[in-house]
Amino acid sequence: MGKTKLDTSSLEYTLTGVKVRKTFLENSLLALSHIFRFISYFIGFAIVIYIVAAIIPYFEGYENYPALKFLDQIMRRTVHLLNTQIPTKIGKFDASAWIIIIGLLILKGTFERNSDRIKDKSYLMHFRRKYELWKSQQPIKKGSKLTHKLDDALSNLENAKPKDREEILRQFIETKRKLDAMGRDLAFLSIDVVDSTKMKEGEEKAFVEHDFKEFKRFVEGVLINNNVMKTAWTPDGVMACFEKVDQAVNAGREVIIGLEAFNRNIKTIKKDFSVRAGVNSGFVYYDDELPLEEIADRVIDIAGHFQKHARPNAIWIAKPSIEPLATRDGFQPINEVVDGYEVYEWKKG
Repeated sequence: MGKTKLDTSSLEYTLTGVKVRKTFLENSLLALSHIFRFISYFIGFAIVIYIVAAIIPYFEGYENYPALKFLDQIMRRTVHLLNTQIPTKIGKFDASAWIIIIGLLILKGTFERNSDRIKDKSYLMHFRRKYELWKSQQPIKKGSKLTHKLDDALSNLENAKPKDREEILRQFIETKRKLDAMGRDLAFLSIDVVDSTKMKEGEEKAFVEHDFKEFKRFVEGVLINNNVMKTAWTPDGVMACFEKVDQAVNAGREVIIGLEAFNRNIKTIKKDFSVRAGVNSGFVYYDDELPLEEIADRVIDIAGHFQKHARPNAIWIAKPSIEPLATRDGFQPINEVVDGYEVYEWKKG
């Protein structure tokens, strides 16, 4: 019966520090579990009584002891009641006493198992809410592949048979441990070409394709030189991931500064290339195996929002992200707020 119980201590350890108050339903289920457990204890006491009562007749002179005589009377009355309901004799052997004891053992086990199941249900309902709260507090978007395995493991645990729980619990804890190990502080640079649609109007398709391919090659070279970790390209821009904020900022500066030579020597269409850039940094669950576009994270989203609001050939960065910079030359605070963050701007002079 021990295997039917959920190892709540191991599961609780995975979300240490997350506090959620129990609901009325959870408390009600827990109370019902305690009632069932108390009943099982009462039945256990009754089993001891009936076992003693079953062996009393084998002792001579038990009638002289009021307590033993009282237990014997209880057994006789119970046996009489049982005999009126079901046959209890096997040949000449009257199995009434043992039918009573075995029946009580089965009943005790039933109450114990149901107590464990109801308690586990209450705990898993509560843990599910704690898990959802934990997810909402993490820089992970809903439906992220990073938490998909955790979601599946928890669902499987809630619906698992007792014999499968130990393995599923191990999988949940191991997956959570791996996810925790992915957490790291990273920086993100978002770059996008300003008015790219208007740039293409009235131009030869071949020239447009050539220029944007060359632009991508130019930007890729800058990103690689600044030790970019991952990139996610759109038709007219890129989101790039770096280990340090300095690398992201330097890459953004080099792209903006390098556009002058690019426009003069490489591009063939009439209008010049200009870009907007946004930088943000923060704690991210980073998976080497996932493409950057599949790592859904608010930190990344904010870098994109800064880019969308930035002025042409400028870098916008959140105030908290500028603090780790080795040098803040050229950055000035401006009277703008994006996603709740004060903005600092670097713009080509």
